Amino acid sequence: MQPNMSLDGHHRKRIYLFRHGEVNYMPSGKVVKDPNQVDLTELGLLQAKLIDENTKNIDFERIISSGLPRTIQTGAHMAKRRNISIEAYPELKEYQWDPKSFKDNDVRKFGYLFENSKSKDAIGGIEEADEFYNRVINQLEKIIKEEWSQIAIVLHGAVNAAIMCWLNDIDISLASKFDQDHAALNIIDVDTNEDGEIVRKSIRRYNIPPDLSNIDSDIWSSWESTASKIISFNESAT
Repeated sequence: MQPNMSLDGHHRKRIYLFRHGEVNYMPSGKVVKDPNQVDLTELGLLQAKLIDENTKNIDFERIISSGLPRTIQTGAHMAKRRNISIEAYPELKEYQWDPKSFKDNDVRKFGYLFENSKSKDAIGGIEEADEFYNRVINQLEKIIKEEWSQIAIVLHGAVNAAIMCWLNDIDISLASKFDQDHAALNIIDVDTNEDGEIVRKSIRRYNIPPDLSNIDSDIWSSWESTASKIISFNESAT
């Protein structure tokens, strides 16, 4: 496809950035042992179909994911429609946390991501927030340097929040400002010069739900809701 150009002559690269569809970290009444291996729920599978229908007229040269099952499942219909394979980049996987740690920690901290960017113990993490941010953004910037004009990327709530911090040039400790609904779409433009260097970043759309009739928002963020469910489970188990 022809490259998109900015008014002042830079190569404008467009990213259609999705969060994966709905998942359930407690499908059998207890927190899963490995959060990386959860699958989409029935609603999440429906959301994946809605995403595909809503974007059927958009040209994607590539579809990129973290490689975790929920991102592959979310992008599957879009990839099939375009007869392309989903590329997996493990560096873009979700923030890594250990469900077992919630037995000893204040789970409420989990609902606010990285308010203290050195708080991995408080939120049950197995990597520092800064380490997480660097691995995501380093990989994203490598992808941006490659030759393409429009791509879809299917990732995760915290990963997308980290990308929003990067777009706004703010610290990862402010990530909880950017909650992402399941299966939401963000449209991002990145302008690069002849040397492939980034000269401009902009957010064109943010957190568009797959069902466009759903214009309201829950009072709690998705991370608060997950933390609340874990708290309820811990209380019922004691």
